[in-house]
Amino acid sequence: MSKKSHIDPTLPARLVPIEIAKPWGKEIWYTGMEVRGESRVEIPGESVSLSSYLASDPARMANHESVLLLKVLDPKPVEVLGDMYFEVHEEKQEVYVVTHVDRNAWPAGVGAVRFGMNQVKRAEFKDAHAFRAGYLQAVKSYEKIRRQIDQDLNSVAAQVEKSARQHMNSFAHTRELHVGDVVKVPTWTPHSLMHGVRVVEFQTPTYERYIISFAQQVLTQDHWDSQHAIANMRIDTPTTEVFEAVSNGIERIVSFTDFSVWRVNLSTREKLVLSPTLPYAVCMGLDGDVQVGALPIAAEQACFIPHAALAHTKIHGTGRLLIAAPNL
Repeated sequence: MSKKSHIDPTLPARLVPIEIAKPWGKEIWYTGMEVRGESRVEIPGESVSLSSYLASDPARMANHESVLLLKVLDPKPVEVLGDMYFEVHEEKQEVYVVTHVDRNAWPAGVGAVRFGMNQVKRAEFKDAHAFRAGYLQAVKSYEKIRRQIDQDLNSVAAQVEKSARQHMNSFAHTRELHVGDVVKVPTWTPHSLMHGVRVVEFQTPTYERYIISFAQQVLTQDHWDSQHAIANMRIDTPTTEVFEAVSNGIERIVSFTDFSVWRVNLSTREKLVLSPTLPYAVCMGLDGDVQVGALPIAAEQACFIPHAALAHTKIHGTGRLLIAAPNL
């Protein structure tokens, strides 16, 4: 029997994640397909690459659509070293769901994300243009120090670096995060998840970004994109997330043009069957007992429901999970 014959598009399949090292920690990809690595899918007796799995029957797997990217961001629980790039996206849309706050980093259990710009700081400037110019100057000053450190010139005192970094970061707004919080990141919104805050992330499968700043050496490119990013970024306060009640135990936590995400509490309903008109669905367990068809899905385990499996796959149990799909 060929390997292809083991791939059954009428059944949900467990996603096998891979870890991708980052300067600030690691990413755990569940549906990643690129040069740096590729996730896999469990089939009877083995696992296959996600691309092979989807290509085995493109119509019945995903109705010929691209699959959204599901991953976990796991920054180091160390201040500065675990803080991610402060960046914006022109096209990519993403949403975070906080699953863990490291109490070694945040003893009170309340983490943080740099998200949007500090409106108190903004009020110190006569207008938006002046605020952007002042921020760019602060970023450029810090970038010069950062590059000296990267070249190992030992000419920058620790206090000088810290002072310049704190001044630069004072332009950004810091938002508190608790376990269970949802952060929707619209395009052109500056953001940087901070150390020790672990999140599940759903995003469009594109990898573009503009780096405004980073307190470590950037290894993925030889430049920052500060000038372009600051000229185009949103500087108004981001809107507060509003969740839409879909039905008993289901809330839509984000609705993007490319996909939506439901948070489902199975303890309030007998079962859930998704619409067969969806191209596919990706599920991630949050806690408790979750069954997707015959698959048990524990916290931070994920599965793929093919297009051909949607109509007869029952999702049941007493736990909670996230479900993402286009047009959900």
